[in-house]
Amino acid sequence: MQKIEKKIFVVLKVFILLLLLLTFKSIFISFFPNNLNNILKVIIFLISDLIVISILLIVYRKTLIKDFKSYFKDFLNNFEQSFKYYIIGLAIMIISNLIIVVFINNQIASNEESVRSLIDIVPLYMIFSVSIYAPITEELIFRKGIREIFNNKYLYIISSGIIFASMHLASENLSLNTLLYIIPYSSLGITFAYTYYKTNNIFSTIMLHSFHNTMAIILYLIGG
Repeated sequence: MQKIEKKIFVVLKVFILLLLLLTFKSIFISFFPNNLNNILKVIIFLISDLIVISILLIVYRKTLIKDFKSYFKDFLNNFEQSFKYYIIGLAIMIISNLIIVVFINNQIASNEESVRSLIDIVPLYMIFSVSIYAPITEELIFRKGIREIFNNKYLYIISSGIIFASMHLASENLSLNTLLYIIPYSSLGITFAYTYYKTNNIFSTIMLHSFHNTMAIILYLIGG
C-alpha cells in the first residue's frame, strides 16, 4: 500500500511540475499590463523563468548536488561517454527533419519558428532561455521526473521521448503533417532518456541538452 501511495505522490508531483513549466509564464505575465515595452516584458519573462527554475532546483536539490559532484569530478570523460549517444539521436533528428521538410513539403515546426523570431527580437534573453533554462527544467521533469514514475527501462525511455516531443508540439495546429514532427523531437528525447538511464546522472543530459541548444542558436545567429 505504501508503494502505491508513493507512486501516486510521484505522479502528482511530476504532473504539477509539468503544469508549472507549461503555464506559469503565461499566468505570471497576465498580472501585468498588456502595453509593456519589450524590455519590461523580458524582465518579467526572466523573473518567471527564475521562479520556475528555483522551484525545480529545490524539489530535486538532493539529486542535483549528488550528480553535480559525480559528473564534474571527471567532466571530460563523462561528457564524452554521453556524447556518443547524442550523435546517434542527432543523426536521426536531422534525417527525419530533412525527409519531412523536403519530401513531404512541410515547413519547419511552428515551435522552431517562434524560437527563431524571438532570437531576432530578444537574443540575450533567448540565449539564457534556450541554453540554461530549458535544459535544466526540461531534463529535471522529462528525464528525472518521468524516470521516477516508470520502472521499466523501455517504457520509461519511450514515454520520456514522446512526452518531451508532445510538449514541443503543443503550439502546433494538429494535422497528420505536423504530427510527423514527433519523430525528430522524440528521437532527441529518447536519446536523452537512454543517456540518463545509462549514466544515472542528470547532468549528463542537462549538458547534452545545453550543448545541442547552444549550437543551434549559434548556427542560427551565424547563418541569420
